[in-house]
Amino acid sequence: MYVKVRYYALFREITKCFEEDLLLDNSSSLDDLLNKISLKYPKLGKYLESGMFIVLHNQQAVSDKDLKTILRDGDVVDLMPPPSGGSIEVRLLKDEDKVVLDDVMSELKSVDGIEEAGAVVIYVGFVKGVVSGVKVYELKYEVNEDYTLKAINKILSDVVAKNKNIKAVKVFHRVGTYRPGDDVLYVFIVGVSRHDVIPALTEIIERIKHETGIWKLERRDDGYFWVLGDGVRIKSEVQ
Repeated sequence: MYVKVRYYALFREITKCFEEDLLLDNSSSLDDLLNKISLKYPKLGKYLESGMFIVLHNQQAVSDKDLKTILRDGDVVDLMPPPSGGSIEVRLLKDEDKVVLDDVMSELKSVDGIEEAGAVVIYVGFVKGVVSGVKVYELKYEVNEDYTLKAINKILSDVVAKNKNIKAVKVFHRVGTYRPGDDVLYVFIVGVSRHDVIPALTEIIERIKHETGIWKLERRDDGYFWVLGDGVRIKSEVQ
């Protein structure tokens, strides 16, 4: 079967074509198509491997979980980089890395399309000191950096692809060991209005909790617990 692939902006420069028909085996998935493109265009493959891309399937935005979707003869796939202007940024922070609000806001206000924006939402997650009545002493974040950077980039790309009114998104997540009150997660979103940025924030937070390679080990009065997903705690054998 043949699938039409259309490339945009930087990806068009890399492939040196706007569109092409690629021959695939029957029952091939979107993931199979992306692998074929990566082999044909290794430079583009680096972006696909890092999660820095947006894909549409017959004009519908595709999330990471939908990459197993089976293609049909004549389908159209649009492949594009995230919007211009530095609108998506992900950082994994260590102890010595500081987040200065004025600096972040200056960066956000310099992106393309900012003149259309009228709202920014800022979320800061910090370590809880008490969970279910039990005192917490510290929280250790363990991370698979390559997987997590790709996963968060993909989450942000999905959100931006669904709403052209989102102008910029930044996510910073700390790794290492932190105490109650320490800031560990920062999310900044700029958009046209509150109706754009607040739902986007909710989706990003929930997906970061469930779709990334970040694990939390909590040291409490009653021992050590692994925190899975959104609040499920499993007793650790660590003493």
